[in-house]
Amino acid sequence: MVGEVLKTSRQNPLQSRKTLKVGYMRSLFSLTLLTSVLALALASVAQATVFEPITCALLFILVVFARDDENSLLLTLVFAVVLSLDALMVFYLKNILFPIIESFYIENIFAYGGQLTLSILLLFLLKYRMAVAVLVTRGKSASVFEKNHAEGPLYLLVLTLVFIDFMALMENFLRNMEHLGVKEETAKVFWEVTFFYDYFAYLKSVPLLLCIAMLYVGIVVRTRRTPIQADEN
Repeated sequence: MVGEVLKTSRQNPLQSRKTLKVGYMRSLFSLTLLTSVLALALASVAQATVFEPITCALLFILVVFARDDENSLLLTLVFAVVLSLDALMVFYLKNILFPIIESFYIENIFAYGGQLTLSILLLFLLKYRMAVAVLVTRGKSASVFEKNHAEGPLYLLVLTLVFIDFMALMENFLRNMEHLGVKEETAKVFWEVTFFYDYFAYLKSVPLLLCIAMLYVGIVVRTRRTPIQADEN
């Protein structure tokens, strides 16, 4: 009887840790799921392009796939937060700010500048993912600090997004140099420079969809590897 009591007491701390881990996983899953739903709803309401709702819908599906892996959930949460902010920004610009602005030049500054800011934010969150993990899980989940094979490609893809946003913003300045004090005779040479303006949505959609694909690859790799590691331990 005494042996059974001692055995039970030794098992309780392990059971407590498992219960705590499950609790944090459920909390992170719920947070990521709600954020992805919010991103999808906001993207549908904002109606910037058809790509945003599709991206958010795919992100929602990824959350379901990653429900058992906190590491992948955290990466997905980062994208869901930024996409939610992006949809909010688009809604604000289209429905509140743009109606009171009469210059397409100024509108594009706000639009491309906002996109660039959010892309830099996404890059920052990916770079300092460990710090984000500490804030979200309060340092009580070890799996969120593990290496995810999708991180490197994701970082490069987000850098591509930053480059596209920056070039679109610079192109807007180049195309409207008469507003910057350049003589119209000189400025009008660049009026037809509209590559990033014409293809901006398509240029942004490719790396974004590739980000979704890489998140999925990361989920698959981790979910297939984790059971093997668990068996070895």
